[in-house]
Amino acid sequence: MLLPQQPTAPYNMSIALLLHEQENAAFHRVYFFGPFRLFRGSAPCELRWRRNKAKSLLKWFILNQGKLFSADQLIDLFWPDMPLESASKNLYVTIHYLRHLLEPELTSGQQSSFIRRNANNFYWFEMDESWWVDVVSLHHLLDHARELDRHGEATKAAFYYQKVVSYCERGFLSEDSYEECFQVYRQQYDLHFSQALTRLIQIYLQQNDLERVLEYAHQALQVDPYCEQAAYAIARAHFLQGNLPKALKQLDNFYSFLQEELGLEPSEEFRLLRKTITRGR
Repeated sequence: MLLPQQPTAPYNMSIALLLHEQENAAFHRVYFFGPFRLFRGSAPCELRWRRNKAKSLLKWFILNQGKLFSADQLIDLFWPDMPLESASKNLYVTIHYLRHLLEPELTSGQQSSFIRRNANNFYWFEMDESWWVDVVSLHHLLDHARELDRHGEATKAAFYYQKVVSYCERGFLSEDSYEECFQVYRQQYDLHFSQALTRLIQIYLQQNDLERVLEYAHQALQVDPYCEQAAYAIARAHFLQGNLPKALKQLDNFYSFLQEELGLEPSEEFRLLRKTITRGR
């Protein structure tokens, strides 16, 4: 995947503010988290979709902007069970529709600024500064959070991890869970979601902010029910709050779940916490 682009302002400016300003200024705005949405200016294009394949193809192009695809590759992705002649016609009609959806002012024979084709019948999507895409912003927020982390600025990093979480919790292409071609992207953003939550748990445990530990740990278990670090953090937070029965129950429930579902034993750190809680009782 060839994302991201943006931002171009100095790094001493708040990346979150910069991305927000770019979103407000962009003529084309695309949202992959939550229901897929496309805006041209203030007008949503979603109400004008006539073809579901057109929407899927546009999503694919934007997620792979700048990358070339042959007509055969696109047919295999979106019309795999259709006779080649019919599938080729569908591709042509869909491309034509998308070009005019994005640029209604295009005249007959005029080349699209965004959906391009070369002499060898390869297609690609080209974005300019008029576009803002939420997945691009997410990558910049995550990169900035990790950069701050590397420099030991955990509190500042947490702010950007929280921004990442706020995107991911809406669900990547939530209406397209059945579309196999987007599964690899869904897995990627689920991983980013889990990683951001895990780091927030670690940061707030170090800062003894137990309410936030519990908030993000419970959220992490919803994303990945096998996340031992989240289960550990919940138990540790309850222990530090003095609620030993609740801490012990969390550990025992997760231990039973881990054994029944995966046949696995918890880590040594997990067992040590249980011993500590038991002695505390």
